[in-house]
Amino acid sequence: MPDLIFSVEVVVGLLVALIAAYVLVMVGRRRAIGRGRVLTMCAVQADGARTWRSGFVRFGDGVVEWYPLGGISLRPKHTWDRADLDVSAARPVATGEGPDVIKDAVRIDCRHNGENFGLALSAPAYTALRSWLESAPPGPTASVT
Repeated sequence: MPDLIFSVEVVVGLLVALIAAYVLVMVGRRRAIGRGRVLTMCAVQADGARTWRSGFVRFGDGVVEWYPLGGISLRPKHTWDRADLDVSAARPVATGEGPDVIKDAVRIDCRHNGENFGLALSAPAYTALRSWLESAPPGPTASVT
């Protein structure tokens, strides 16, 4: 019987250690992705898809980068150039239509190099994205409609 109790304690200890390690990796990943820049929650919906993929969006040097919420990769899953990104006006996301992780999300329809997709983000994040797009240097830039 003492061997069984010891085995259970070891298994529980390993599980707790694995969960703690996963949480530390996720916090470290989020900090590494941010690198001093602001990250905000953003969900992506591919053209014609019904589901949303939750993640982080970061506005960088002329690009918008989207990172999935889970995973350990430090590389963005999607990268959209500012000059080629067209966004629509925001509209509220109906209950049950959008991602549950973003409270009071707004949806924008986007187009980048012939690819259509949707983004769901908070209203302040949408304002920041729109301002960032409109503040592009003079020249051929993205059209914001």
